[in-house]
Amino acid sequence: MSPLIDILKLHHPKDTEKSAIRAIGGRELNKSFNELCSKLIENLEMSYTSLAQDFFRTNKNSIQNWRGFNKKYINGHPIPLYAIDKSLESLNLKNKEKHREIIEKIEYLQCGRVAEKVKAVKYLTPDLVRLCGAHAADGSLYGAKDRGVLSALWDIGDQERQNILETRQWIKNLFGFELKFRQKGKMAYLRSNKQVISRYLIQIFDFPIGRKTEIVGEPKILSEDDERLLTKISEEMKWKLRLDFAKEVVNFDGHSTFSGGIVSVGLGSNSQKLLKNVSDTFDHFGIRFNS
Repeated sequence: MSPLIDILKLHHPKDTEKSAIRAIGGRELNKSFNELCSKLIENLEMSYTSLAQDFFRTNKNSIQNWRGFNKKYINGHPIPLYAIDKSLESLNLKNKEKHREIIEKIEYLQCGRVAEKVKAVKYLTPDLVRLCGAHAADGSLYGAKDRGVLSALWDIGDQERQNILETRQWIKNLFGFELKFRQKGKMAYLRSNKQVISRYLIQIFDFPIGRKTEIVGEPKILSEDDERLLTKISEEMKWKLRLDFAKEVVNFDGHSTFSGGIVSVGLGSNSQKLLKNVSDTFDHFGIRFNS
C-alpha cells in the first residue's frame, strides 16, 4: 500500500483565515475534531470561548462550525488544516495513530473559504509521483499577484501531445477535476489556477515558485526519511517510485534515436542535480547513462 502523506503540511504559516486550506471529511471528521477540542479545554483549563479566541485566534461561531454543530452542513463543515494541526501538536498526538486516523478521514480539500472542493490526495501514489516528474521536466509555477501566500498559476507544455494527455488524466485520477487541453502550434499544454496543485508541488515536493531550471531535483520525500510521510515506505517501493519520477523526466525532457538496430535514449538538463538523480535511479535498475 502506498505511504500516507501528512497533508496537514499543505498549510503554510503565513496563510490567512481567508486563504487557509480546509479539510472536509463528513460528520466523522467534525466529530474527531470535537473530541480534540474536548481534550484541549480539559488540558488547558479553558472554556470553548477562550479556546476560540485565545488558542485558535478566531470567533466562537467558527469553532462551533468546525466541531460539527452547524446543522446546515449536513455533510460536515470544512475545518482549516492549521486548526487540526495545532490541536494535535498541543495534545502531543503528532505522528501518532490519532494523527493518521484523522488524515484518513479527510476526503476533500478546499483552498480558501469559497473555492470548489477537490479530492484529497492522501497517499504517495505512482500517479502523483509521475506528475512530479513531468513538472520537474517541463512544468512551471508562476506567483499570483495580490493573492494569498503560495498562490500560483501552474502550467506544463510539451510537443508530444500524448505526454500532456497523460498528465491531464493523472490530475483527473488524483484530484477529481479535468483541465482543458490546449494546443498552440506544435505545443500542447495544460494550465491551472487551482491552488491544490501548487500546494502539493510546493509543500509536499519542495518545488519552488518561479525559475527552477538550474536547481530542480528529485523531491526529498522520495529518497529520504521524511516527516511528511506518516507510514513507513519499504526500500523496494521507494525505488519503484523514484523510477516513476525518473521515467517521466526522461519522457518529457529526453530524446531517443534508432541506429544500427539499437535504441539510444538521452537526457539534457541545466540541473546537474536532476541529471544525477535520474542517472542514479536508472543505474539501480541496471540501466547506465553515459556522461
